[in-house]
Amino acid sequence: MKTTVDPVPVIAAGSGRLEVLAPAGGPAAFAAALEAGADAIYCGLRQLNARRGAENFQPEELTAWTARAHAAGARVYLTLNIDVAQRELGQAARQLVLARQAGVDAVLVRDPAFLALRPLFPELEFHFSTQAGVSSSAGVRAAGRLGLRRVVLARELGLAEIRACAAVPGVEVEVFVQGALCFSASGRCLLSSWVGGRSGNRGACASPCRVPYAAGGAPPARHLSMLDLCLVERLPELAAAGVRALKIEGRLKNAAWVTAAVRLYRTALVADAAAPVPRADDAGFLGAYAGRGFTDGYLTGRRDALTGDSARPAGQSEPGDDAPPSTGTVAAESAAPPAPAGWVLSVRADERGGLLWRATWNEQACELRTPPRPVRRADRAVTLQALEERLVKTPLQEVPLARFVCEAAPETALAPTAAKALLRDLSAFLHRVRKAPDATLRGELPETVRTLLAPPAPHPDNRRILGDMPDRVRLEAERAAAFMAAVPEVTVIVELASIEEVVALAGQFGAGRLVVALPAVFYEADLPRWRAVAAGAAAAGVTIEVNSWDGWEVARDSGARLEAGPGLMVLNALAAGTLANLGLLGVTASLEADRGQLEALAAACPAPLSVTVYGRPALLSSRAEVPAAAGGAVLADVRGVRLHARSEGAVTAYRPETPFNWSGLRNPRVRMAHGVADLVAAPDPLAAWRELGRLNPAHSAFNYARELA
Repeated sequence: MKTTVDPVPVIAAGSGRLEVLAPAGGPAAFAAALEAGADAIYCGLRQLNARRGAENFQPEELTAWTARAHAAGARVYLTLNIDVAQRELGQAARQLVLARQAGVDAVLVRDPAFLALRPLFPELEFHFSTQAGVSSSAGVRAAGRLGLRRVVLARELGLAEIRACAAVPGVEVEVFVQGALCFSASGRCLLSSWVGGRSGNRGACASPCRVPYAAGGAPPARHLSMLDLCLVERLPELAAAGVRALKIEGRLKNAAWVTAAVRLYRTALVADAAAPVPRADDAGFLGAYAGRGFTDGYLTGRRDALTGDSARPAGQSEPGDDAPPSTGTVAAESAAPPAPAGWVLSVRADERGGLLWRATWNEQACELRTPPRPVRRADRAVTLQALEERLVKTPLQEVPLARFVCEAAPETALAPTAAKALLRDLSAFLHRVRKAPDATLRGELPETVRTLLAPPAPHPDNRRILGDMPDRVRLEAERAAAFMAAVPEVTVIVELASIEEVVALAGQFGAGRLVVALPAVFYEADLPRWRAVAAGAAAAGVTIEVNSWDGWEVARDSGARLEAGPGLMVLNALAAGTLANLGLLGVTASLEADRGQLEALAAACPAPLSVTVYGRPALLSSRAEVPAAAGGAVLADVRGVRLHARSEGAVTAYRPETPFNWSGLRNPRVRMAHGVADLVAAPDPLAAWRELGRLNPAHSAFNYARELA
């Protein structure tokens, strides 16, 4: 139970004492957090949360642990902070029903669908997760308009920026003070999804930023691996800034780590003249757990020297903060659902020279694609027969392979890296199915909720199909005029445009051929610029694309037509309808979506839908500065991922060298109002445009042919 003697707090926020908010990846960590004196605890069920690799909680456990926390005077927050696919809407609503029944105090959300569900659950507070990407006071004001009680701010903010956010009346702000940092801006990372179909925005991040990258001919180094956050010495400044809650990151940490972290911050918040204020040096155990040093750089305005090596000490057996689910045995086996006898794997060649895989188990399926890659060393190649033998001999996730159906040529072989990636993705699928939701979350929903979730008819403007030539392109402002003159039949979405560029382009080509995009990530100092651009676009009759809640707040009163871009991407029809009800006249499908998710969204999307069919998307958007040796160089990892760094507004964007390309696919079940070719960072936009409509084996299919985790 919670510590019975409550020391006198010496640091208090304006609305009460600073809340120490602890992570609980499972029951043991939950108990540890209570014992150490946490004021609140955040945790998740086994689905629909941003730490699906944690042990997490069964539904009946949530009820019991919430009651235990309340008896100790602590609050409980349930994480529902991922992008939700169309088929998961019922499960999301059932988790809200369970949260209400269990007496949970608040839920943390990212997906716009929860904004529509919020009024049906008045007993619950709704907080914007850091995954919602709020990075300025404009985003905090947006949260207030939307009925949210609290915002977990982006982790890369400085103290003055936090102060501006905390000054917004009616909305509490919460900041991370301890634990792992993401290299990318919060909620803006596509790298894990790009590499292997495991989305960090859906709780399945494989932490590809932690691996070594070669740059500029130098030996590989961990250029993108962030140091851990530690703000224990900065609590008076945070309190003075108006922060309400201090969040400790770490739902993949063990109970001992949680105990030490909570005690450290509880000690820092109490008056005791005989004891010194804790310093970062006192948090050594917390850093040693993950093998990383500490930084407070973002808070103090320093953005260099934030990355470095990450190596857990020898003998450290507990999983680290960013460890993916095990590819061997599953922890806490007694809590997992019973496993059927075995799973089935089939493989066939596709028209692009790759291999299409389909795994089925426990009435669930996963589709993956292995792109064509040359096998440089025949002695290391993995034949399909050898792969089958390996799966039989060493079952993934201890689930036996029941049948292997091979429709590819017998001599087909995989490069070792391709075989390793395939096994990793298959293991992740089996792990996910093994941790399927408990049957108690499959009950009847209230009538009001069922009515809201009923799939609507698709919007009549969604008449184009995947395979039609795109009618929109996305370009940098300085390259837009030449393209618009050469290709008069398309609308151009311009990025990072000035007022002068917007006015000039609208005057030369007409406002109807132009959409001005507000960036997905910007900060407090950028607000005047983007307010001015929004006002200028409105005056010129140009549509504005908003890509964040900050951008929506900046543009909503401009009087311009508004659309939602890929920064507010959707995976379900309820999210699309929510954005439409907020005045956004079009929405954009998630860049991460797989084929099945795209089809399900298109079948019920109540707003004009845009689908990006080609491009080099920003896989990372970071405020951190990489070491000089990597600055401006191509970053390449052992899997062949090659990233180009580009300064784009307030962040550095890391875009892949090779684009993804769906323009040559044809699927009448993916219907849209607009197909978009993203030509940002294309070496020659006109040449790329002329190649659209044809499949190129060198291009990525992104997640189209595999199941997005």
